[in-house]
Amino acid sequence: MKGIEYIIDDQGDKTAVVINLEQWGKEWEAFYNLLLKQSFPSESWLHEDSFSKKLDKALQWNHNHPSQLSNLDLLEAQILNNE
Repeated sequence: MKGIEYIIDDQGDKTAVVINLEQWGKEWEAFYNLLLKQSFPSESWLHEDSFSKKLDKALQWNHNHPSQLSNLDLLEAQILNNE
């Protein structure tokens, strides 16, 4: 299926999936919302509009700001030298 890739382990078993959100974003959102509601039925705060909006905003921010790698050796040296 285009836009969906499976990650498999050494035995050939599917362990994860990568979904192209440009192609499947609406379907993923519907699935995720259903999963969230079924996973935490007693946690009403998860289903409030304000939480959903904050979560959507955070996810959008993460999408627009790619991960950055840190130089851990440099960070450790700075911590040790109190910089």
